[in-house]
Amino acid sequence: MRFNISRFFYYPYQKTNLQNCNFPMKLIQSFQKSFDNLPYDEYIPDKTRQRRYANYLVQNIKDNNNNNNNKFSIKHTKKTKFEQNVEDSRKDERIFQLIENPYHPFLLNFITLASELTYINHYPPIKNLSIDVHQVRQMCYPELDSHNSAEGIHQDGADFIISACVLNRYNIQGGISSIYDTNKLLINETLLHENEFIFQDDKSLYHYVTPIEYFNENDEDPFGYRDIIGLDIKII
Repeated sequence: MRFNISRFFYYPYQKTNLQNCNFPMKLIQSFQKSFDNLPYDEYIPDKTRQRRYANYLVQNIKDNNNNNNNKFSIKHTKKTKFEQNVEDSRKDERIFQLIENPYHPFLLNFITLASELTYINHYPPIKNLSIDVHQVRQMCYPELDSHNSAEGIHQDGADFIISACVLNRYNIQGGISSIYDTNKLLINETLLHENEFIFQDDKSLYHYVTPIEYFNENDEDPFGYRDIIGLDIKII
């Protein structure tokens, strides 16, 4: 698979979508079904977030833009403990249930895409990455919003992140993603639609996403949700 990716232009972030990256879109539908089986995130008391987690070691990274065959390896480490190098409460160790099918082709292709984006946007060249993958469903109800950035404008303690790749939005409004510079001055805000994502340098930029709110598009379902994949990418 050859992904259609590019380097940062002005600020060190990109908003794009899976179609433009030449991602194999046929893989998405089967992976989407796994969101219906996510456990509630026990660290969120109001049950507005469901989550599974996986960590991957990506080795022998090389520039694959001129090579039809990806040569580096992706290994699921089976690690359940997640920590972030931050100053707020997220620094405390958390334990999550593992993604059920860690070698699903969607995940392997998405990790490959993220690894190649990291490679071409970082100097000096890198060889190995540790990538934390968060599979999240935000749930909201008529009287209850869902926050995915309760800590406010923040960084995630990684080198690069995909703050969210949105795979589904249902019965909701809101969820506007914002990007800030080193001084926390707003440089971009956007609503991510299905199959859109943001890749950014987490060392020099900050980010935030507004809560999602229930929006009654379907009278039969008194709830809404937003399905996302988030990546914390660390150079090792």
